[in-house]
Amino acid sequence: MGPLQRVAVLPLSNETNDLDGPIYVRKLIQDGLTARGVQLVPLDGIDQKLRDNGFTEGGQLGAAQPVDLGQWLEADTLFYTNLVEFGYINIGFYWQRKVKVVSRMVDAKTGERLWEAEKGWTTRWVVTDKEKAKKQFLEQLAIQAAEKLMKVPLAHESKITVNQLLDSIPHR
Repeated sequence: MGPLQRVAVLPLSNETNDLDGPIYVRKLIQDGLTARGVQLVPLDGIDQKLRDNGFTEGGQLGAAQPVDLGQWLEADTLFYTNLVEFGYINIGFYWQRKVKVVSRMVDAKTGERLWEAEKGWTTRWVVTDKEKAKKQFLEQLAIQAAEKLMKVPLAHESKITVNQLLDSIPHR
């Protein structure tokens, strides 16, 4: 695959219960591609043109042909992502933070799949001491609340996942 031309990072399809995750991960993908010198279609323009054509969620995009999306968005390449896992488990003695995505790039003119990857990152802790478990439980609740408030859910895991994802794109 040669240099990427005019890429549209599409809204994420969301298999999770988290509503902030898809927005945050999409922005990380857009920012990561920008930092790698990829020519991108602005997100606001993508979202408006999709709404104009009746698409309000990433999960609906499978109903559109790549050639149509490419024309609407004035894009050569479409970047699809499915947010497969995005969540926290916190039960005191055990906590986990997990992000997993599946992404693919498609040629907007031919519909040919140019690249596909599945990446994810999980952070886990197990505490055996009862007092440490209580402290860890409260700390994780506070961290989760702060991330939600700042609209950067699972920030560490999301950033690692997106960097691994983008680093796997050949010949960028």
